Amino acid sequence: MTFGDSLSYIIIFYTQLETSIGAVSRLKTFSDKVEPESREGEDIVPASDWPLKGGIQIRGVSASYGVAAGAEHASDSQQLALVDLNLDIAPGEKVAICGRTGSGKSSTILLLLRLLDPLPSCNENITIDGTPLHKIDRSTLRQRIIAVPQDPVFLPDGTSFQANLDPLGLSTAAECRAVLEAVDLWASLVDPPARGGGPGLAGPLAADALSQGQKQLFSLARAILRRRIRARTRTRTRTRAGSDDSGILLLDEVSSSVDRDTDRAMQQIIKDEFAGYTIVMVSHRLDVVMDFDRVVVMDSGRIVETGPPRDLVELESSRFGELWMIGNESRGKA
Repeated sequence: MTFGDSLSYIIIFYTQLETSIGAVSRLKTFSDKVEPESREGEDIVPASDWPLKGGIQIRGVSASYGVAAGAEHASDSQQLALVDLNLDIAPGEKVAICGRTGSGKSSTILLLLRLLDPLPSCNENITIDGTPLHKIDRSTLRQRIIAVPQDPVFLPDGTSFQANLDPLGLSTAAECRAVLEAVDLWASLVDPPARGGGPGLAGPLAADALSQGQKQLFSLARAILRRRIRARTRTRTRTRAGSDDSGILLLDEVSSSVDRDTDRAMQQIIKDEFAGYTIVMVSHRLDVVMDFDRVVVMDSGRIVETGPPRDLVELESSRFGELWMIGNESRGKA
């Protein structure tokens, strides 16, 4: 090895060392400055069948994205995302949350998942089936409540269909196939005849190759699979009286990026698969919420109206009726 070669290696290794030192420094900064999500006292793990009924109570809750841990109130410069929220949802009730952009609809969903914390002064005012949310272990809470986000999330390209459907590996191949057939994705995506049988569940999934509608249907298939696993587990281990098919389903603008035909198909699947569940759905398409038990209209983080959608749409001064008319005009121009 010549002197020039040795000098070249020294420069390369020194550059790699500097890069590594920078990475370690960033990790240390992240560790020192980012506060852990969990708080003291959040250690309750409810019974395996929780939530057994799916009743939700929110009493006088306010929340802000800018409040630091330990602060009792938001400062004047920190706008509240939710203001004095009061909402009681009965077990099995289907509730739609509507409102203009920025009204607090999605923040309400995040509140129920503890992805947005209420102000400490009202931290104890959210319960599900009588259990205070501020005492429940966050990861357990998110495992027990089924949620379908607006933007579907997938594992890195090359991960199998089955791993994307069930990252925890709690289901069988037959269960995975059944839910994909339920959302009409098995024949067209996983096992298309044009491929001579297709790759099957063990085949790699490339999320970029899916249409937006297929992504949303796949995300819905995940939710259905979780419900079926939950029902199967509860049937096997049931120790208390109650329905084997009850729980909570949260839907955040799941139809915002799909066509109306796909939207109608998704709503029918939800109605069939989650008939016994408490459903809280954020939606900007008001025609799909007309069959819900109740609609909640929000504005600037507050609930400004609530009631049966078919009743509200008939009222002249109704906020929901106003949104309905605007939606009709938009549909007429489309």
